[in-house]
Amino acid sequence: MKNNLINILKLSCIAFGIFILSKAISELPYIYARAFVKVDGKTYIVKPYKDIPLKTILEQNGIDIGEYDMVSRDANKPIKPFQTIKIVRVSKEQKEISEQVPFRVIWSKKYNSNLRKIELQKGIEKSIIKTISEVFYDGLLNETIIVNESIKAKEFYRLLLLDNNGKVEKEYDLSKTKNIKMIATAYYPGDPLAWGDGTVTVLGQKMQRGIVAVDPKVIPLKTRLFITGYGYGYAGDTGNLIKGNRIDLGVNNAQEEKAWMHREVTVYILEKSDTY
Repeated sequence: MKNNLINILKLSCIAFGIFILSKAISELPYIYARAFVKVDGKTYIVKPYKDIPLKTILEQNGIDIGEYDMVSRDANKPIKPFQTIKIVRVSKEQKEISEQVPFRVIWSKKYNSNLRKIELQKGIEKSIIKTISEVFYDGLLNETIIVNESIKAKEFYRLLLLDNNGKVEKEYDLSKTKNIKMIATAYYPGDPLAWGDGTVTVLGQKMQRGIVAVDPKVIPLKTRLFITGYGYGYAGDTGNLIKGNRIDLGVNNAQEEKAWMHREVTVYILEKSDTY
């Protein structure tokens, strides 16, 4: 009985010794081993441990992992000796961009009878507003994601001043142009009620269709205008009765004058110019 107990004790000691030895042998590769972490353009030499996860080793070496960063190994598991772990820094930026869709004409009308050629256009202009998320890998743009997209459409009139060849010389967005509601009358070359003999304006210009008389306190002389229903106009004259929100439109003859007596018009003030 006693011998059996002694034998059991001997076997237990041998088994324990074998366990300790095998554990020591299994730990042996970790004693002098190293692993490598590549991040932020640097290579860090770290010591791997059989039972310590990678994230703990990184913390011990002052290496933080961001919310979106990509790690080549599972950070919750230990790493083996001589392994190389790569960490890619991932960042995201969200911003709003706007893209303009060119003006699309849905209606147009040309005027050729007043001093110069013009074209009135009605059209639609669109703005595409996008919210995008930009994804950067180690500071370099890797991906662009559209988070949201909306379209704003604006319908408006624009006026084109044309040269003698019909090419666009100037463009005006009438939705952004100052305008005044005015009461129109008309006069013509040789009109007995006109200033002087009715053939020369106060600026010394030839009286003709397109020349309009204004109150300089309301609309400065030498101002380019657009008058609804009438067309292009140039503030080149004045009149004793043309005060305040009154405008006198130059027409061709007395018959045409009658059609414009005391009509309400909208006058768009384009710009000052020494020429028509």
